[in-house]
Amino acid sequence: MKKALILVVLLLAVFIGGLLIFENKTPTKNPYIAVTSFAIYDISNHVTGGKVEIKKLVPFGVEMHTYMPSAKTMSEVSKAELFVFNGLGVEPWIKKEYPNQLDMSKFVKLQEAHGEECVEDGHHHEDEADPHYWLDIDNMILMTEAIALNLSETFPEHKTLFDTNAKAYITELKKLDKEYVDALHSCKHKEIVVNHNAFGYLGHRYGFSSHSVTGLSPDEQVSAKKMKEITDLVKNEDIKVVFFESFVSPEVAQTISNETGAKAQSLQPLANVNRDEEAKGYIGLMRDNLQKLKIAMECK
Repeated sequence: MKKALILVVLLLAVFIGGLLIFENKTPTKNPYIAVTSFAIYDISNHVTGGKVEIKKLVPFGVEMHTYMPSAKTMSEVSKAELFVFNGLGVEPWIKKEYPNQLDMSKFVKLQEAHGEECVEDGHHHEDEADPHYWLDIDNMILMTEAIALNLSETFPEHKTLFDTNAKAYITELKKLDKEYVDALHSCKHKEIVVNHNAFGYLGHRYGFSSHSVTGLSPDEQVSAKKMKEITDLVKNEDIKVVFFESFVSPEVAQTISNETGAKAQSLQPLANVNRDEEAKGYIGLMRDNLQKLKIAMECK
């Protein structure tokens, strides 16, 4: 009887040990968040501090407006703990609502393409809104607060770290804002010429206007009438620089440059960036933009 009991105990121990080995070999799920635009990625990177994996759905070096995801990418959206995106049509492939989604356009101050605020009775008029809201540093601060809050709710074990990192990032954003205010308060020109209308928020915040060859989308067709209008403006106002976006063909800007003698130069709207630019981060790239704006507007 005693030997039988010992045998039962040994068999039970082997069985439990086998279960533990099997459990250890079972792959564990690595939680992650999925993001789209570069600005959202940069905020998430700073706030998480490496504690949470971030999957950037739109690859570096790809134009946001024309990107179309694969079936694999779409499956990553639904499996993410949090899906953070820009909204307002920047990601036209988002056709439905997801239970894990976080639409950043719901947390910022929007304005129309011609610079007026898109708010009436406390509601956003999203069909009229300019989607490039991350170029207003105040909006970046609002985005950081919203992302940090939602990350803390999703991963409560890291809340203290997320709060600390968010505050540090917001401090750097406020420094950047002051740099813009100081650098652009006294300039010969209060206008810039750009390939497409992506810099309305930036101009609205720092007191300059932007004249664009095309509207809110960089792939719009350019009309001969608009080209003449912009070319005449560059000549008449003695504008020294014509900007084009880094992911857009410089052909239009170069044509205006050839007609007027103005320099064609890239300006980064930061919807997406290439790998080399990614290392500089949002703040570093915004500083690069600031130096180009100072030269273009002939600031003191």
